[in-house]
Amino acid sequence: MTNAVTGKAGVVTIGATVNEVTAWNVDRTTEAVDVTSMSSSGNGEYVAGLFRWNGAFTTLNILNKTGSQAAASFDVGATRSAYLPRVSGAIIITNEPVNCPVDGRVEYGYTFQGNGACTVATA
Repeated sequence: MTNAVTGKAGVVTIGATVNEVTAWNVDRTTEAVDVTSMSSSGNGEYVAGLFRWNGAFTTLNILNKTGSQAAASFDVGATRSAYLPRVSGAIIITNEPVNCPVDGRVEYGYTFQGNGACTVATA
């Protein structure tokens, strides 16, 4: 059996509200802090620095939460399984652009900054 999944059943939950989303992404990064010294023999040396996470999602309903902090979870599929991760933690919504094309549906985009720990879990 393949581990491949599609995003068609993805869910974004902000607080207790499940949002009808069309897309979402979460970026998890760690800084590489330069600790190179003269004893490094001309080679760059680094240690892991601060962990950060942020992302964006698009939904069909307006949340009106710019600047709000909330608990959030991002699920790849609507049903939990060993192959479908859940990313969760506290977020601050930093931007709420509205996309209103003349020939399509209105979508509300949101960008966020993770605030504190980010948990990734399966099943």
